[in-house]
Amino acid sequence: MSNSPVLDDRKAMSALDPQDMMGLTTGFPAQCRKAAEIAAAFEPPLTQRTVRNVVVTGLGGSAIGGDLLRCIAEETSVAPLVVNRDYHLPGFVGQETLVICASYSGGTEETLSAYRQARARCAQIVCITSGGALGEMAKADHVPVISIPGGQPPRASTGYLFFPMLAVLAKRGLLDRSVDVDVEETLALLDRLGGEYGPGTPSAENPAKQLADKLHLRIPVFYGSQGWRGAVANRWKCQFNENAKIHAFANVLPEQNHNEILAWTQCRSQARRWSVVMLRDPDEKRDAPRIAKRVEVTKSIIGRAAQTHEAWAQGETTLARMFSLVYLGDFVSVYAALLLGTNPTTIAGIDRLKAELAKLKS
Repeated sequence: MSNSPVLDDRKAMSALDPQDMMGLTTGFPAQCRKAAEIAAAFEPPLTQRTVRNVVVTGLGGSAIGGDLLRCIAEETSVAPLVVNRDYHLPGFVGQETLVICASYSGGTEETLSAYRQARARCAQIVCITSGGALGEMAKADHVPVISIPGGQPPRASTGYLFFPMLAVLAKRGLLDRSVDVDVEETLALLDRLGGEYGPGTPSAENPAKQLADKLHLRIPVFYGSQGWRGAVANRWKCQFNENAKIHAFANVLPEQNHNEILAWTQCRSQARRWSVVMLRDPDEKRDAPRIAKRVEVTKSIIGRAAQTHEAWAQGETTLARMFSLVYLGDFVSVYAALLLGTNPTTIAGIDRLKAELAKLKS
């Protein structure tokens, strides 16, 4: 039994979603395809120095692309990659560091600060932005810029931010193999999943609507079973924070098994309104049998205190599996917002914070 018929009522959903976050979500496959085309057109500088490490610097929706890139880099990159969410770059950044400055709006103050530091340290820089101050500074400094379409929330622009980042690594020779096949599989899979999870598919046949319904009026906790699933779990958390405007939490195994698991054994009264979603990989039992066992035991422990659910990745390549779960989480978070009667686009708290910080500049 559904908590609300709203998820199968297109008119009601549209009334709750005047800025059309659902439209941006259903349009994500097309966005990724366009982003891949933009990425393919990028030409790195002819004169290139050695790259010994990579830093992606960004915040919020502009940083998630870096998180996903780090997961791919762990498998294929010949240089270590870290994601920086700060005004300041790590101390190791220098002339042999490739710094990718990602700011969808081009106005993220932390990223602008990091850009200036990268310039001062003579790092190799590529900017990915729709414009703003970052685009202007990079143009004036003759720094390469990958320009992406603007006008939508950064959290709904992950394709525009991620695929150019991936192309930068590939075209700088920092990947140990081509990822063209991975990208094509991912794009095709997203096309299919958009139909399965989209608003036109009724709740009885729609896994995204069903999971949103199960999480309704509960506090969600997202656990990644290992590696890239942890990055995706954090993406789910952030999407629930921004779209549904509710508290949500994330962690990854095996780290969770060394601390947080104990909370489920004692604080059962606290956990009554909590629900856990385990993000899973079909190959866990084959590739990581100890992780698979940890998941099963962890589920049994949590199940005594709270509801547990599973979301399974689809696809053959890591890139496709990663994006399949990202896309599912995006839909679930928007449906969760609509079930709560919440506008999924507005971010009043963030807007207020930015306005207060802007006063410091005057």
